[in-house]
Amino acid sequence: MSNGKNKAFVNPTGAASIGGIFLAMVRLALGINLLYTDPLSFRFRYLLIILFLISVARHLLFYFIKPRPDNIYNLLLDLITPCLYGFILFHVLSVYQSEFLSLSVSLFLPAIIYCFLFGREPVPVMSKGIFWGGLLSYILTFLLTLNYAFDSSNPAVEKYFLANKYYASVPYDHGDAGSDQYYFDLIHVDSISNPAQWVEVNQKTYGQYRGGQQYKRMKFGDAEYMILAKKETPFAKRQYYFLMQKVNGPFQAKNISESAYAQFEEGDTFHIEKHKGFLGLGWATYR
Repeated sequence: MSNGKNKAFVNPTGAASIGGIFLAMVRLALGINLLYTDPLSFRFRYLLIILFLISVARHLLFYFIKPRPDNIYNLLLDLITPCLYGFILFHVLSVYQSEFLSLSVSLFLPAIIYCFLFGREPVPVMSKGIFWGGLLSYILTFLLTLNYAFDSSNPAVEKYFLANKYYASVPYDHGDAGSDQYYFDLIHVDSISNPAQWVEVNQKTYGQYRGGQQYKRMKFGDAEYMILAKKETPFAKRQYYFLMQKVNGPFQAKNISESAYAQFEEGDTFHIEKHKGFLGLGWATYR
């Protein structure tokens, strides 16, 4: 036989509970919509504001109203939301450098999950520590997203030549295969202003650079060059040539995202647009 406590847990507990369920469902729908929206689009910024206001409103509702006991619908929604929040957090902060993104996720996600899973005790529903911790996590995430979503400054553009692209698997501490890290070898366009020239090389050197070696680096004397093309003469006494582009500056290895890695190919001009940020925190885009 069920007692009054169990009955109260299953059934809604009034207007505050129904309002909480409604806000949770709206927040869930907006969160899923946000995941499929480009972070740099016009639509994204307004979805972000609405989602932030609803999340904070529900957070305040459960702190000040303190409904007890809660109902099963709110419990199920609050078990789903932390998982969704992790994907949302990764998506909205993806415009920042990967190191910064990893740090942000490691700081904010545990705090939000803790607030959702352990901040909803029957008496009281939410302590002051949980309340301020959750509210601060919402606000910091919102400010980091606001920094680029509403940034209207003119970016500083740097042009590079994409000489090489590759990836490497970074193992975990216990030796298992880890995640892939993606890299571009970049050369500033000002470093390759001299015209390319055909240079004769010996057969051994020519054989070391077979097909697919375009844009590879090569030391020739005291200078460094890129191989743009290769050819050999059809005569009995063959002669071998490389089309060499002298490089005056250093090659820069840049860690980039998997999406950028798939977007660009060797030989492309790679633009890095450095933005000041609406709140002064710099961020970059690639095109």
